[in-house]
Amino acid sequence: MKPWLITLLVIIGCAGSLTWLITQKIIPSFLAKANEELVADWHAGLSECRQETGSWPDLADPVKFGEQVFIVLGADGRRIPGGYMHGRPSSHRDGVLYDVYQQPLRVTQEGEKLLIASAGANQVFGDGDDVTSDQAEDRYHPSTLAKARAEAEARAAKRKK
Repeated sequence: MKPWLITLLVIIGCAGSLTWLITQKIIPSFLAKANEELVADWHAGLSECRQETGSWPDLADPVKFGEQVFIVLGADGRRIPGGYMHGRPSSHRDGVLYDVYQQPLRVTQEGEKLLIASAGANQVFGDGDDVTSDQAEDRYHPSTLAKARAEAEARAAKRKK
């Protein structure tokens, strides 16, 4: 067999193995982690809203939900971009929350507890790849609403001087 043909076959084999590794292992792993973080972000943002306002956002009314979660005022009555989701990634349309797979999240409220669930990559609830907010890993957000408000107030106070 000719040396160039062997080299070509080796290159094709390596490229195929690398493609399989990326599409079947690496990307699904990244998406699963991002989905877990997104569920935790939604839970943290909605919990922050509840802590400040005393009630959970109205999930039944998309317009009201958007106003309660995303229209939050800071210093001088200025809006804080993203509201309670400030500094956190979020995916929503018309008051419906979505996971990284662009499937609706299931949001249930039981008394004082709010549970957010994603069906995961296979888009089927009740199997092993589901992610819920009580198991999702919360992460540190350098730019939360409280920090954004404090920064806005500091800028407002500086302008008054």
